[in-house]
Amino acid sequence: MAVTHQVTPPAGRYITTQWKHGPDWAIYGEGGEDWFGFEGVRALGDHEPDILMIPLPGHTLGHCGIAVRDKDRWLLHAGDAYFHHAQLDARPRIPLVLGLFQRRADMDRATRIRNQERLRQLKAAHGSDVTIVNSHDPVDYESCRCGRHTPAAR
Repeated sequence: MAVTHQVTPPAGRYITTQWKHGPDWAIYGEGGEDWFGFEGVRALGDHEPDILMIPLPGHTLGHCGIAVRDKDRWLLHAGDAYFHHAQLDARPRIPLVLGLFQRRADMDRATRIRNQERLRQLKAAHGSDVTIVNSHDPVDYESCRCGRHTPAAR
């Protein structure tokens, strides 16, 4: 069950105006279901089985992705779990400056790296069932914006 309350952002992590509106956060405890090998997955609002919150901590402590089912396929928006589409390749790579920025932004680097490996495994094993996108990569953005978020298009 989710509990709604005010959250204090980590010092120096966010711009003050990002929290100015005083958001009420739904805080989820441990537990949840399994989804393609990810544990602790929750349906948003605990009622909607086609929209799931996938724990992906590392970038931030409570970082999550959102998976949305479309018939027999899933689209997983992994947020900031990775910054560049090639980080999910079998031989991951990232432009140097972007990699340095990502490392500096980590709150828990080891956990972020483990979650990136889990996302690579998900893509390799279930890429025909799950399309993974992030918040920063223009390649991911364009493929989704143009409706090319199928495995054949990537």
